[in-house]
Amino acid sequence: MARHLLAERKAEEQIAAHPESSVAGLSDKLSLPELLQAAAKQSPMVKAAYHKWQAAAQKYPQAFTLPDPMISGRYFVRQMKPDDPKWELMASQNIPYPGKLVIAGKIADKEAQAAFLRYQAATRNALTDAKEMYFELYYIDRAQVVTAEIRTLYERYAALAAGGTEVGKPRLPELFRAESQREQLGYDLILLTEMRETEAARLSAMFALPKGRSLGPTEDVADPAELRDSLESLLDIAERYNQELAAAGVEVERSILQSKYARRAPIPDLSVSASYMRTGEMPDGTDPTRDPITVGVGISIPLWFNKYKAMAREASELEKAALAEEEAQRQELRAALAKAYFSLRNASRLVRLYRDTLIPQGRQALQSAEELYRKGEANLASVLETTATVHNFELARLRATADFYQNLARVERILGTAFEPVKEKQDTPEPHAPGENKEPAP
Repeated sequence: MARHLLAERKAEEQIAAHPESSVAGLSDKLSLPELLQAAAKQSPMVKAAYHKWQAAAQKYPQAFTLPDPMISGRYFVRQMKPDDPKWELMASQNIPYPGKLVIAGKIADKEAQAAFLRYQAATRNALTDAKEMYFELYYIDRAQVVTAEIRTLYERYAALAAGGTEVGKPRLPELFRAESQREQLGYDLILLTEMRETEAARLSAMFALPKGRSLGPTEDVADPAELRDSLESLLDIAERYNQELAAAGVEVERSILQSKYARRAPIPDLSVSASYMRTGEMPDGTDPTRDPITVGVGISIPLWFNKYKAMAREASELEKAALAEEEAQRQELRAALAKAYFSLRNASRLVRLYRDTLIPQGRQALQSAEELYRKGEANLASVLETTATVHNFELARLRATADFYQNLARVERILGTAFEPVKEKQDTPEPHAPGENKEPAP
């Protein structure tokens, strides 16, 4: 049911081998897998998070390294005696307490882990945004088809109303209603076209798709099934895989290490040094053995105690803050998941309600109204009213289907992993206008 979120890395591997394949086919057919690949590769936010992660990974060798050694020299400009030192060359190395270096390296490693989780979260968010936009386009594409077919039906109904039962006797109320509905649907088609252009422009801008590239029609999707997973089971998945919660846990671990480092800060650091001194010539000749070579050892003195006490108090407060932020993130995750879970279940119920009950009943009622109209036992107004009702049902089912998959993407964003509800095998009829291929006779 649940799989770890590896789609973004697989997508990047495929795009690295075929860099143009992620966007080349979007003009012909807007495929969700290709769009997700393009989102994982092209999103500026994903690129920024990736480079921040790579930068954070370079902190460990910086932290777990000795300070640079120091080399210095001095020249004695004036000598009191001929055999006094003429010049001296010195080298020194500071060696921090080993525990400090180890902890500093672990802190840097935790920072890299947190950056990697933020990179995963950025990729996950890009995939979620791409899915939400894709299913918005999915709804618009199919709403255009249904609305255009319904408008064709209203044109037929308007022609029938204009003719009346006899030539020259039009049914004016029914004619007015049929024509007004036809014009309203014409406006709806214009609105849907502009909505698609806007959504496609947003998608292209968000994922930096090539300018001027049009997006083709969306592909069909499986009919949503009843959601059988409980909220508690999803909470367990979220607490295991959610990137923000995991990053908050890493921050807690980093703050604990920071507290340990602060407690070890007063421990003196070691310093070792060596020097070579060149002396002047003796009156009776040079004696090389008189050139001194020295070695030295020193330690730092933690004299400013207030500084170290403040450092420890700061680290302790930051540790408490990290623990509080982790708990806040956990509670926020639970609240967001509960809201998204309700929306997902509600969309699933609506899909089944329209698919299994309302639309079949509406189509049957429309068929009955048309048959009664043919027999002269019902007027055209009843056919127009039933057609409008079925049209609304069809659009509502498409909206609920799009909402289901959009809410599913939001749930995946919260879970931090791919999620697939248990699906039932069921053939999904293509959306079509009620009464298609049926032209009522007067």
